[in-house]
Amino acid sequence: MKRLDAPPYASINLYDESVAGLGDELLKKKFLHNRPTVVEAYGRFDESSQTKTWCDLPRAAHGNPEAIVLGSLLKGELVSLYDEGVVKSKGKPRNMYDQIKLGAHDECPYCGGMGEMGEVGELGTADHFLPKAYFPTYAVLPLNLVPACQVCNKGMGGSFPTDENSQPLHPYLDEDHFFLEKWTSASVRNEDPLVVDFEVKSPASWPEKDRQRVTAHFKACKLEARYRSRAWTELTPLISQRKSTLRIFSSEQFREHLLVIANEPNLPINGWKRTLYSALAASQWFCEADFA
Repeated sequence: MKRLDAPPYASINLYDESVAGLGDELLKKKFLHNRPTVVEAYGRFDESSQTKTWCDLPRAAHGNPEAIVLGSLLKGELVSLYDEGVVKSKGKPRNMYDQIKLGAHDECPYCGGMGEMGEVGELGTADHFLPKAYFPTYAVLPLNLVPACQVCNKGMGGSFPTDENSQPLHPYLDEDHFFLEKWTSASVRNEDPLVVDFEVKSPASWPEKDRQRVTAHFKACKLEARYRSRAWTELTPLISQRKSTLRIFSSEQFREHLLVIANEPNLPINGWKRTLYSALAASQWFCEADFA
């Protein structure tokens, strides 16, 4: 939904810093011994990013923290490296983690800024694109940590599709057309109260895989219902303006007014606001309606 710059860290940086902060010397030696294996695994992540086939990377079974998943490292050790060595760290790993979350600039990239990133003074959450419950190997890989609102984080869930056509969009690594071309659509229904329906309408020129992926992403983030709820809070003051200060506009002038927001380049092209205003501008009934 919204492109983000990749974190400014080498793949192994967060691993090295979190391992360096461990107080258990035996565990630290174990992580250092397995470092070459971790580097190889991160290389496989990079290869999968080129083909957008993250779903084919090796998975760990659900639960069972004692399972060996990478070299001699246990699943529980890798997960704990994130939980204890990064999130609960008071040193450089936590600073790196916070910088990754700040990269979203308070707008969730999965939903285009629909969800709140956190309470006042907080930075929101960091979603594991590949969930650490199944992909603990990548628990502290910066490219696998994506700033996200709570709703999208939960919507992505603890699982990941096994079909590459169902993979959600990766804000750092996916193709530009997902973020630069329009694939959301809306329609206005003349009812009381007015209803706006949102859906996916991806370009016919796109590969079928990409068309399926945006549909899967739209559903995973529950965007249909979330966009509709946000639309109504926007429509109430807009209609009030049309009845007062904007009443002097002809229907065509009002349409041009709506198109200003529909084409605003600083808003996500597939976000709720541009999608809503595009639909309103395209509705002859709405532009000509007398809301008196």
